[in-house]
Amino acid sequence: MRRRSMLHGGYAVMLVLVFNVLFLAMLSVAYRGVASALRAESARTLQVRRDEGATAALARGLALLETGLPPSNPYLCCVTLDTSAGPRSFTVTFTLVDESTWTVRAAPTLPGENPPLMPDMLSR
Repeated sequence: MRRRSMLHGGYAVMLVLVFNVLFLAMLSVAYRGVASALRAESARTLQVRRDEGATAALARGLALLETGLPPSNPYLCCVTLDTSAGPRSFTVTFTLVDESTWTVRAAPTLPGENPPLMPDMLSR
């Protein structure tokens, strides 16, 4: 009878080991998916935060271009916008490509730059 109880104990240990291996394998597969989703979401959040001010500055530059032509080529002006990271300054650059085509570019204002403020669209 002793032999039988020892055999059952060996099967129980083997069953627990197999269960642990399968559980850890499933956990590693699930962790990969969750980690990948977290990386993708954090990258998307950083892109939105990076682009939120530049996109709004570009929109203001295009709206200003609709009111009339810039006084010089290239024309630089600065606009300060409220973003989720606080107020940030952006330099909007207007460049004439040919007789009637302008390019508009918005980028964060560098510390040494001091372009004039963007004119009010209502006063033009």
